[in-house]
Amino acid sequence: MNEYIKSVSKSGLFKYLQEKDHEQAWHELNMAPRNYRNQQIIYGQEDTIKRAGIVHTGLVKGERLHPEGTSSLAYYYAKGEVFAFEGALSGRKTSPLQLTADGNTSVIFFDVQKVFTCSFEKQLTKGLMELLANDDIKKLYRIEVLSKKSLRDRIMTHFTMMAGRSDDTTFVIDMSREQLANYLCVNRSALSYELNEMKREGIIDFEKRKYTILKKHI
Repeated sequence: MNEYIKSVSKSGLFKYLQEKDHEQAWHELNMAPRNYRNQQIIYGQEDTIKRAGIVHTGLVKGERLHPEGTSSLAYYYAKGEVFAFEGALSGRKTSPLQLTADGNTSVIFFDVQKVFTCSFEKQLTKGLMELLANDDIKKLYRIEVLSKKSLRDRIMTHFTMMAGRSDDTTFVIDMSREQLANYLCVNRSALSYELNEMKREGIIDFEKRKYTILKKHI
């Protein structure tokens, strides 16, 4: 239970709650963990949604499916991030994306509507509003990344944002190389080549999923 509550706290939903109230809020929101295997669909596009999810372990991939049978990656949700709450709060109560476990993934679900009827309505609503704002910022960040024409500019724009989020030039990216390539909308081999070139030129350093910005890219 403590590990699950840590993930909920990281999401920001419990930000304005006292720690002693976390367990009661957990029960009042009908929170429940569920495990998914790799590529298992959590919510299909246009599925009815009543419960949002908080990623406990693994990654959740959000894709937009197109009528011609293609799809485009919208977002990745990592540990402590919340997904599907916009659908649960919308008038239609449907998912705008197909949400899939990318790797073995554990998700904590909660009833979004109970935020407004539970004992901690004021504190949880404030936390939920911040989550919505942060999600909008995340979408704007990705638009900015994808607006860059060169692969190097996309990489550095994303890395600069990650460094700003962690307040450190060294940061960890939860995505695998394949997932990062998908996020940047590039080929994996092209991404690996460019990262190695940037490392050789002394712009960045990395080891597995840990990256460091050594100097600004001009």
